[in-house]
Amino acid sequence: MKKTLIFPFILLSIIAIGQTYGPGNKKGGLYSLGNDKLDKGWFFGIGATYMFPYLKESETIDFIDTLNQTFTQDYTATPKGNFGLFFEIGKFKINGKRVINYQDFGLSYKWFRGGEDFEQTTMLNNAIYSQSSTNAKFSDHAISAYFNIGNSYDISEKTFMVNGIGLNADYFIIKSRGAGGTILGQEQKFVSDFVGELHYFFGMGFKTGKRLIIMPMIETPIFAIYEFNHIKSTHDYFNTRSRPFIIKIRIMFLKKGSTSCPKVYNPMGIDPDNFQPE
Repeated sequence: MKKTLIFPFILLSIIAIGQTYGPGNKKGGLYSLGNDKLDKGWFFGIGATYMFPYLKESETIDFIDTLNQTFTQDYTATPKGNFGLFFEIGKFKINGKRVINYQDFGLSYKWFRGGEDFEQTTMLNNAIYSQSSTNAKFSDHAISAYFNIGNSYDISEKTFMVNGIGLNADYFIIKSRGAGGTILGQEQKFVSDFVGELHYFFGMGFKTGKRLIIMPMIETPIFAIYEFNHIKSTHDYFNTRSRPFIIKIRIMFLKKGSTSCPKVYNPMGIDPDNFQPE
């Protein structure tokens, strides 16, 4: 029930922020105001993925053999997170609308890494009969296409914030998954080769030059579209699940003519470099 409330809550948050900080309610800031505002350009990003461990799984199975001996098997599977690489390239656009005023799209490379610690204990007539442990690892490489929309609002002349939602389609091109432990009567599960998700993103932009913006960002899925698995936004690996997190830094280049880089008002037409008529 809690997961079903995440999506509408985020949409309401974006609308509330847009109404509070929209161009019609605030003067100045990073971007010029008015309906003619349009900033766009290219970006590339570099960062890291992290598979955040979700919940460990525990299972107890009792059975009696043909000699009327009672066996109890206890299983514990604990997910382990790890960092991987992330790269992206794409285009962005920011306009002067009040709420949905930011959008971007692009391609990315994601390297997901993690593992699972698996322990099994077998009891015979309430005494330890055997114990074993397994450490499984996975390392998956994916190519992703994505599209984002959201709200951008100014904090100061050179600082702004962006948050919103987006769609990503990931295809796993290389998969490496070590053998892990299994629970009696249950199969190990793994994320599909193709994944479609709705994700949430948040970023803080810093204007560092005439046409350069640095934006640290975070991103995580919030809703599984394909493969649809009861809206879980975590990925299956072995006997447990992990949540992908992306931490990145975007380098954004404003296209010449963007309103964030207006020409200096020069009614006399004088070239400021040599003080001659242009």
